[in-house]
Amino acid sequence: MTKPTHSTTNGLSRREVLAYGIGGLIATASMSLPTSALAQQANTLRIGLNARDIGVLHPHVATGGNDVPVIASIFSGLVRYEPTRVNITAIQPDLAESWEMSDDFAVHTFHLRKGVQWHKGYGEVTSADVAYSLANVRDSEQSTFRPLYSNMGEIETPDDYTVVIHLNEPDPTFVTAMANWQGGFVICRKAVEEMGDLYRTEPVGSGPFQFERYTPQDNISLTAHKDYYAGAPALERVVYSYVPDETSRRFAFVQQELDIIQGASNEDWLTEVVNSTPGNPKVDLLGPARSVNLHMKATVEPLGNPLVRQAIAHAINRDDFEQFFGPVFKGTNSSIPPSYFGGLKTADIPDELKYGFDPEKSKALLAEAGFPDGFEISTVCSERGDYLALAQIVQERLSKVGIALKLDILDHGSWVAAIIKEKRGSLVWSISSRYPSAEYLMREFFLCDARVSQPSGVQGFAEYCNPDFDVAYQAAIASGDPDVRLEEFAKAQMIALKDLPVVPLGTMSTPVLRQGYVNLGYEIAEGDDVTSLPYLYQLSPATSV
Repeated sequence: MTKPTHSTTNGLSRREVLAYGIGGLIATASMSLPTSALAQQANTLRIGLNARDIGVLHPHVATGGNDVPVIASIFSGLVRYEPTRVNITAIQPDLAESWEMSDDFAVHTFHLRKGVQWHKGYGEVTSADVAYSLANVRDSEQSTFRPLYSNMGEIETPDDYTVVIHLNEPDPTFVTAMANWQGGFVICRKAVEEMGDLYRTEPVGSGPFQFERYTPQDNISLTAHKDYYAGAPALERVVYSYVPDETSRRFAFVQQELDIIQGASNEDWLTEVVNSTPGNPKVDLLGPARSVNLHMKATVEPLGNPLVRQAIAHAINRDDFEQFFGPVFKGTNSSIPPSYFGGLKTADIPDELKYGFDPEKSKALLAEAGFPDGFEISTVCSERGDYLALAQIVQERLSKVGIALKLDILDHGSWVAAIIKEKRGSLVWSISSRYPSAEYLMREFFLCDARVSQPSGVQGFAEYCNPDFDVAYQAAIASGDPDVRLEEFAKAQMIALKDLPVVPLGTMSTPVLRQGYVNLGYEIAEGDDVTSLPYLYQLSPATSV
C-alpha cells in the first residue's frame, strides 16, 4: 500500500479542506462566532478555545482541553511552575512559601503563605482548606485523579499554616503532585460545602482571576482578583470563547477579534493564519509533548487476543500522521514520550517491540488468530479535528488488512463522558500532556488500579493489568536514585510493549497563536521551547493587552 498523499476529513481531502477554509468559508465564518468575540473592551483579553462548550470547572474532575486553561487562571497550587517551564527545577512557591521532606522521602511538610484570600469574600486560605482539598482528590468518587493521589496517607494540620503529608510509599518527587495542575489545585472548603454542585461550573479559587459569568455554548468570563497575593492583575477581564470550528477561530484571529487562540494541528493552517494577520502575530508550539496513543480494550473481543492487537499495530503507519499533521507530530514507539524523564528512545527498543508498519505481517497475525478474513468492530470518537483525523487515518489503514472499523462520532464533551463515565469505546485515542516524567502517564493508563472498570480507575481504557508492570513502577517511584528510576521505568515500558494494550503512535505539540500586542508578562525568546500544562499560555498578574 502506498502512503496516502491526501488524507480525508469528512469526505474532503486535506488540501480541499484548506482551500475551502481559506477561500470559501470566510464569508460565513462570522455567523458562527460567539458574540463575545466581536468587540474589544479595555483591559480585556479574548481567548478562543477549540471547544463547543464548558465541561466542568472543578479542578479535581476536569480533564478536557476546553476546561483546564480556565481552571489554571482561577486556582492556585501549593507550588507552581514557572510560566514557560514544566520540570522539577522550575517549581516555585505558590500558596506554600516553603516546604521540606523527610530523609526517607515519606513525609512532606508545606508552610503556607499567610493572608492569601479566596475569591468573593470566602476568607483566608488555611491548612484546613488544603487538607480538605487533598482528601477530596484522593477519596472522592467524583475525583478524576484518585490513582495519582492514592499514595497519600495521613494529612496533618498542626496549625493554620502548616500541612504535613504522610505517604504510604516514599516518593522523592511528590512535590510535583502539589503543583498548579489537576489534583494539585486547592479548592475552597467553605465554598464547596455552601455551593454543592454549583461549584462545578462557578468555582471559587484563590488564583489571579475569579469566575464572573457563563453563557452556554458562547463564553465564560473571569474578572481580576483584586486581592490576589501576588498583586492585582493588570487585566480587568479574561473572556474564553468557545469556537470549535477552525475556520471561525482563524477568521476571528485574523480580524483581531480574538487575542489568543488554540490553533489547528496543521502546518499549512498555522502558516496561513500568521501570514494573513496584521501586526506581528506569534505562533508557539507548546510542550510538554502530548502523548498520542491508541488504547485497545481487552474486554471487547477480539481485542483480548494479543495476536489481534499486534495485527492492529502492524497495520498502522506512523508516517501517515507525520504527513497529515506536519511538524507538530512526531512518530514514537513508546507511550511515554522520549522527551519525558524515563521515556524510552527508539534506539532503546528492540525491533520486535517497535511494531513497524507491515500490512502483510498484520494479515498473517489475523489469520493465526482465527480471523483470515478480518472482522468488524465499532467505537466512539470525538469530532475534534485532531482526534477525528487520527481515527480516520487508522480506519483507512485497518480496512486494508480486513478490519472494518465503524466510528460513532460524538461532540468532544459527549465523547469524554462516553469513554470515562459510560465505559464505552473499544478503541480509544488519547492525546495527553502531563508533567514530563514517566510516572504520570503510567499511573493513569497502565496500572491495574487505573482500569476504567475499577472503582479507582479513570483512564485505563485498555483494561490492562500486569502485576509485573505495577512492581516495576512502584520500584521506580520509591527510589531517590535517578538511575534506578530510569531503569525501573524502562523495565515497566518493556513489559507494556510486550503485552501491547496500547499502540504508541507519537507525540504532538500544542499550537497556540497570540497577537503581537499581547504582553504575556514574561518573555518568550524566538526559538525557545515553551512548556505549559494547560494547553495554553499561563496568565500572570502582569499579562496585558
